[in-house]
Amino acid sequence: MSSNIISKVLEINNCEKETLIRALYKAEFWETIKPTKKLEAEFVAPNVLYTKVYDEIDLIKVSIEMEGELVLTDTGEQGEKGRLIELNVRNNKDVRNLEGRIRIKEITPNKTKLGIFITTFTLSSDFLNLMGKSVAELVLRRKISDMTRNLDNFCKINSLSSLL
Repeated sequence: MSSNIISKVLEINNCEKETLIRALYKAEFWETIKPTKKLEAEFVAPNVLYTKVYDEIDLIKVSIEMEGELVLTDTGEQGEKGRLIELNVRNNKDVRNLEGRIRIKEITPNKTKLGIFITTFTLSSDFLNLMGKSVAELVLRRKISDMTRNLDNFCKINSLSSLL
């Protein structure tokens, strides 16, 4: 299933840009902001996050167990647009292809703009048959929104440096 671009942009207070970038490469960060019931995370290489996800999709009341790798490729600063980190999923039996990017831009020394943009999302046929195209896209949109909300809430009362 190819979808239109899924995007979520958020300005986060009490969030330093460089600390956020470093936190992206820590398993504790992903476990803290998880949008699922349970997530086990481990970096198996400096830029490869291996996760096991346990969740239930509320929309269709289906339990999900999924595992795979998220590859983060830091392409550096992109001028006024901020730091660009490309991402893709690999070695996941349920998600055949997921590509996107994360953009991080400093607004003030203690306020950061975070953008998550998914450009390609293709499920395996087994998983697609279970969920359907429109449900899968809606679930992904909700999970990204939940994850960014969890990050924003964490930063309101904690410092990201506690995850480093």
